[in-house]
Amino acid sequence: MPNTPNPAQPASGIDYDVLVCTYNGAEFIEEQLHSILRQQPAPKRVLISDDHSADNTRAIVNQVAQSSPVPIEIIDGPGRGVIRNVLTALPKTTADYVFLADQDDIWLDNKVALFAEKMHSEHSPHLIFSDAWVWHPDREEKHSFWEVDQLRPDNARDPRRLAFHNTVQGASACVNQSLIAAMEPTAEHPDIVMHDWWLALIASGTGHIDYIREPTLLYRQHDNNQVGSQNKANRRKRKLADTLTVANRILRQAVAFTDHYHEALPLAHQDFFKQYQQAMKGNALVRMAFILRYWPQHRDLNRTFKLWASMLLVQGARKK
Repeated sequence: MPNTPNPAQPASGIDYDVLVCTYNGAEFIEEQLHSILRQQPAPKRVLISDDHSADNTRAIVNQVAQSSPVPIEIIDGPGRGVIRNVLTALPKTTADYVFLADQDDIWLDNKVALFAEKMHSEHSPHLIFSDAWVWHPDREEKHSFWEVDQLRPDNARDPRRLAFHNTVQGASACVNQSLIAAMEPTAEHPDIVMHDWWLALIASGTGHIDYIREPTLLYRQHDNNQVGSQNKANRRKRKLADTLTVANRILRQAVAFTDHYHEALPLAHQDFFKQYQQAMKGNALVRMAFILRYWPQHRDLNRTFKLWASMLLVQGARKK
């Protein structure tokens, strides 16, 4: 259960909102809200973007709001899934930093205190994320999300790696207003695979990313998770999926990122992404030349070989 906090004060003048995107979250939302309201320092506001829930989610939120010392506001989500819900709600926040929170998790009491040490006033996009405990409430044990999913947090700081393998968990992420402003023109892009991945790419390529090795939340696992840990069971299921379809989405997202953010990238990364974009327009020989020149990487050698094969085989990733 949540740890006893060691409160730390954020940098001078820094405040934060919490964005919780909900959909039929009545079973867990009250516990999550109370874990957020326990944080020190407290949030400026908790914004609930409810995506047309058919259960008692809104009623429970309103009940918690009545006795909350922090303003809790409900807005209507677009009704088009979690990605659009998050990306269209973020521009409606006003605090310097915004935490993303899943409706069914529990924040540990020292979460914000740890993140506050990384917050600072700046004009470039900034994203902070942490590890989490993968938590099955019916079991006593819990495990590191990074270990379960074999994630290397350092890779988030290199957009050339991040483009093909996401290492940032949205449930643990915090973003600043500069990142939200940079994201807003592309919030409706059809090739976004997942909101956390897109935000992380923008931050990694045009600003910077910090991470906290200590888990800061209980990442609840249950049958209705909209997004869950890639544990062994989930990986076995993925083998049955259309591998090229998944690869197509990832490769198209990288092309979309290049289209919109290439000019804002550091010179060291511009050539990689421009050449990638050109390769995905070309034939298999052009793509092989890109692979041999730049050696794009995934999580491990096996996944890297699969990435290369996908680049050679997928046709739909070409920019039209």
